[in-house]
Amino acid sequence: MRDGSNQRRPRGRPPGTRLLSLGQVVDAALALLDEHGPAGLSMRRIADLLGVHNNAIYTYVADRAALEAAIVERLLVDADPALLAGPPRIWRRRLTRYASSLRAVLRSHPGAMSFFMTAPMVGDVALDVGEATMRCFLDAGLDSEDASRASYLASLYVLGFMAFDIAETDAIPPLPTDDERMLRRRAMLGLLDPKRFPLTISTATTAANWVSASTFEWGLQRILDGLVGGPGGEH
Repeated sequence: MRDGSNQRRPRGRPPGTRLLSLGQVVDAALALLDEHGPAGLSMRRIADLLGVHNNAIYTYVADRAALEAAIVERLLVDADPALLAGPPRIWRRRLTRYASSLRAVLRSHPGAMSFFMTAPMVGDVALDVGEATMRCFLDAGLDSEDASRASYLASLYVLGFMAFDIAETDAIPPLPTDDERMLRRRAMLGLLDPKRFPLTISTATTAANWVSASTFEWGLQRILDGLVGGPGGEH
């Protein structure tokens, strides 16, 4: 008779041991979004991709809303909030470089854009970004109340611009380049009736360039000019 034959050997993993991490779940979600777009994301597909049962995913995210919030947090991190830090005199440069970085991240994962419209921006990273954005506007000379309003307005511009930008695509990367989209839009505008739309036709080149990085930069700088009363700080 072998020693311990009357004792049951524990089965499975020790209590508290996790198969995955939240980071792996978010990685899988982004992979699905990049391959299939927003319609291709589901808890079941994430579980299948990770090789676990569906219920395992809920160890890390309570529901679909929590998953979307986690994706938003990840993309805000990927844009590098440290770009918002720096000396007070370069407040404008700090805001511009983070906004441009976030634009690039969202273009890399366009399927996640809609989550920024629906997920509450109350995660730790979102709050850190909001705090750092307000600090930039305080460094620009605004008081705390106006800095708060300015932070919200700047966020609306960046996310609104990107929502319109990505809405013209299938939200699956890689997105067409700015030049490719400009040519496509210019050809479409060229089909309009010049008698009915004379102003649109006369500015067709500008309109075709609406979704470009240069227009994004132009709009951001005009908003910053308006908020601080002129082109203060560094570009």
